[in-house]
Amino acid sequence: MSEPILIGTHTAPTLLIDKLNSKLEHLRRDGFPFDIDIDKIGDFTFMDFRVRNSRNGSEADAFNLAKTCIANCLADIIIDEWEARLVRKIIQGHYFYYSEEEKKLILSKAREMLNPDGQSSAQRRQRKETVLQKVQEYLDLHKELILEGFINFRLKEYQRELEEIVNFAVDEFLLEREYIEFIRLLRYFVDIQEPRVDLIKIIFKKNERFILLDSNDRPFQHESLDGLLADLQDNNINYDDLLISALITLAPREIELHLENDVPLRDAIKTIQNVFGHRVSFCKGCPHCRS
Repeated sequence: MSEPILIGTHTAPTLLIDKLNSKLEHLRRDGFPFDIDIDKIGDFTFMDFRVRNSRNGSEADAFNLAKTCIANCLADIIIDEWEARLVRKIIQGHYFYYSEEEKKLILSKAREMLNPDGQSSAQRRQRKETVLQKVQEYLDLHKELILEGFINFRLKEYQRELEEIVNFAVDEFLLEREYIEFIRLLRYFVDIQEPRVDLIKIIFKKNERFILLDSNDRPFQHESLDGLLADLQDNNINYDDLLISALITLAPREIELHLENDVPLRDAIKTIQNVFGHRVSFCKGCPHCRS
């Protein structure tokens, strides 16, 4: 009988036992028998794996197969179960001054960044390969692995990657919070002033350009826009900034949006919707949209 492999943990031991048993079950069915003993020492639970003589090959082959299977299972557990714990720990340690609700938002953003396409994301597979390699290297030299210690001391690079993701998530959270405050301020400006026009039609064209029309489909003209046009020439304001400034100044009762073919819903359109709310409507299709 081969030398045993011991895997220990004090965090969710039942999860570890269930997953390792499930992973190794197919080896049993393929004729590679092994014994599993479970021992509890203090707060730690240990799983003791010993490979018995196999009818399908040498004991060394069976041992290597079991070791590979165990390494894969541990990599899955670290990525599937521990990753969220590690991200929470990083947030609690580095960004303790945020409220619990804010920490939840940061955690949600971090998890989206870690797995942008869900469980099958390329980034996730890459992280698992990195962790798997570390586990295999460790088990080639040691027959005992304590999960918590391995993560803390052998996966420093992996944890630094998680810290970078959390930092990016915090940056995005702050940008979104600033945007929300910006939108709230613009809504206030719109709400406190009387509308200067009843209707503006905005034709969004390609190359981030736009055209303003009045209710009679004529080029929109208003004395309030003269200063904004001067700002565009003097200060190199971009077109979207000019459009938002014009709409805030005019505070129209109704805004009708037209998108030429293949024009995407760019940020300026979303901002208009957020600021003006029920005043905004989209054209269902007209010559302006089809041009």
